[in-house]
Amino acid sequence: MKPETQKKLVKFGTGLVGMLLFGMGVSLFNAEADHQGAHQLEVAKVKDSGMKRMELKLPPAAQEGLKLTMREHLEAIDAIVLALVHEEFSKAAILATEELGFLKHHVAMQREAGATFPAAYHELALEHHRAAEVLGTVIPTKDLKHILPHLQQTIHACVVCHQAFRL
Repeated sequence: MKPETQKKLVKFGTGLVGMLLFGMGVSLFNAEADHQGAHQLEVAKVKDSGMKRMELKLPPAAQEGLKLTMREHLEAIDAIVLALVHEEFSKAAILATEELGFLKHHVAMQREAGATFPAAYHELALEHHRAAEVLGTVIPTKDLKHILPHLQQTIHACVVCHQAFRL
């Protein structure tokens, strides 16, 4: 990889992780603050431009499990970007599949101990895991112009969910 391409990817990854950390921090640690303004959600069952963030009323143990899962997702995205920076495509693909894909969904469901979530939340969670699974299949191409849009879709699925729901 050319040094200028690597520098651009590092800059992109650093900015991306910073934005995600900020967004997760606002969402997780300032959960009582309601998000101002309406959002146009992109998942069909949640589309409603006037919708405000819905509070997920979960038992404390389920809340902690969900927070842990979201932090792990953020750490996985950070590790994927770093692996791409170092051209460790196999590692990045494994991270996408194992840490963000459906395997992680099953771990999260166990942590949440049967808590009841709205159907729209499940739809968004499944969209995130689907996007991550696709990302995991695209990364081995080693073509960043093909990989980065799928990484963005995976991250965007997180953003849409955080726009729709809060703890």
